[in-house]
This record gives sequence, structure tokens and C-alpha cells, in this order.
Amino acid sequence: MGMSSRVATPLREARQGPVAFSQEAWAELRKVTWPSRETVLRLTLIVLVISTLIAAYIFVFDNIFTATITNGIVGSPTATPPAP
Repeated sequence: MGMSSRVATPLREARQGPVAFSQEAWAELRKVTWPSRETVLRLTLIVLVISTLIAAYIFVFDNIFTATITNGIVGSPTATPPAP
């Protein structure tokens, strides 16, 4: 067959030392458009409120489910075994 069995591999850059890596990483971080403090605080508050609401939802329905299973299906558990 006329086709080569080689697979094209991406070119790898030469390894660089930790100092050069840090300088390049810092240069890239300077290019980032960072959100304002108000935006960060607003989004953080939204995440906390939604997380709290989800936790409350799970808590309520877990307790309802536990009460239903314990009282409705299994019956009240006895603390002491019956006398022989």
C-alpha cells in the first residue's frame, strides 16, 4: 500500500523550567478580564441561596420519606424485644 502507517502527532514544545512557566502563566493571567467585586459577591450570594434552598428541599422530603416508611410501612419500631 502506498499510505504510511504513521499517525500525525502534535508537535510538543520544548520543556521549560518552573521560572519560565510561572512567567508565562502570570502573563496569561494579566490578559484575563476579571469580574468586578460586585459581580462576584452577587453571584456568590445566588449560589449560596440556591444551595440552601436545595438543601432544605432535600431535608424536608427526606424527613417525609423517612416518616412514611417508618410509620406507614414498617410500623413503629419497638425499643425492647417482646418477652418470651
